[in-house]
Amino acid sequence: MLGQRLRILRQSRRKTQSEIAELLNISRSAYALYEAGKRQLNYDSLVILADFYHVSLDYLFDRTDVPELQSSFTLEERRLLSRYRALDSRGRETVQALADAEYSISNRKK
Repeated sequence: MLGQRLRILRQSRRKTQSEIAELLNISRSAYALYEAGKRQLNYDSLVILADFYHVSLDYLFDRTDVPELQSSFTLEERRLLSRYRALDSRGRETVQALADAEYSISNRKK
């Protein structure tokens, strides 16, 4: 899973394996093995990549689907996200519908 996340992040930023390998000070072939899941990155390299992509280590390790660093959220945003995640599917649909309606109203005023 880590290798897949690394590949998706790299491609979404339109970077080559060579560019990321250079960032990590390793060869392109060594980096390719990490994306293929055939080798494990060390902690320092993981931190460099998380910082480079502005994601959490939890996101890299597929422990969350939220790529943004939690520290970039305000306290209110973290509270809302925590409560949203605790809802069942009906509750999430209700919140999403309300957010969509408020967003539409807000954009009409601009």
